[in-house]
Amino acid sequence: MKMRYSERIAAEFPVIFAGDSFVGEGTLSNVSVPGCGIISNKTVEPGTYLEMKVLMPDDAPSLCVELAKIRWRKGRRFGVEFIRMPGVDQVRLGRLIKRHRVKSSARLPQPRVLHFP
Repeated sequence: MKMRYSERIAAEFPVIFAGDSFVGEGTLSNVSVPGCGIISNKTVEPGTYLEMKVLMPDDAPSLCVELAKIRWRKGRRFGVEFIRMPGVDQVRLGRLIKRHRVKSSARLPQPRVLHFP
């Protein structure tokens, strides 16, 4: 099994994607800096190249992925690798992941330290 080299966070954002001959929509289910998982009723094939717009909460501008590649598909789920993304959107994505990581770590219980006499 191939190990991930980047943290992946759970997410739930609407996404619109388009290939050479189709347009689809779905829900981004998880995201990391190099890619994301999507759930959609649109049938897609691994190896297909896409353009994507991820709709962000709070009326923030959409994240734009100029070029992405579908790496795998299982039923309604598929994984996408980001290949080309504007720099400003790369920064926004990195900040989103970092904010989520900080929120998640704040909720984790502090580890207990055992002391031995």
